[in-house]
Amino acid sequence: MTMPESERVRIREYLVAQAASRSIEELIERVEGGMAELFAAARAIPAERYEEHPPGDEWSPMDCLAHVVGWNLQVATAVLHVALTGERPANGLPELPREREQILEAQAAGNASLYEHVRAADPGAHLEVRWEHPFFGPLNWREWLLFLRLHALDHARQLAGMREALGA
Repeated sequence: MTMPESERVRIREYLVAQAASRSIEELIERVEGGMAELFAAARAIPAERYEEHPPGDEWSPMDCLAHVVGWNLQVATAVLHVALTGERPANGLPELPREREQILEAQAAGNASLYEHVRAADPGAHLEVRWEHPFFGPLNWREWLLFLRLHALDHARQLAGMREALGA
């Protein structure tokens, strides 16, 4: 994926400013909104069409959903560990089933754990701990938390486009 530098800068500035100025509850509300759109877009595609590739697309809806949820869960685990301990775990992508509802259940469970842990964390703790995002540079745990919203919305739009392309 390519992204113009101006767009990278704009998104990074959004993440930094909003993560610093919003409460944890406000950040969670934003993430929940993005996740709701992701879940709706995922469920709008009939389950029996999930392995089909839309014309000209490298990914099927299943590939897209597995990607977004896998990365979301990996990021969520890192966020909750850094928020509570200041240490980033060496966690990889989780093993996910190839069934839509089971994947969405894994995302919902990951979200519940994430929200519980960041609510328990000191909202100002360990903000010096940053790790690299491939497009937006080093982010702290609050910025990564808000990034989950953008990631969910981006792939919700992708799934909606796939649904349209499949005529589903």
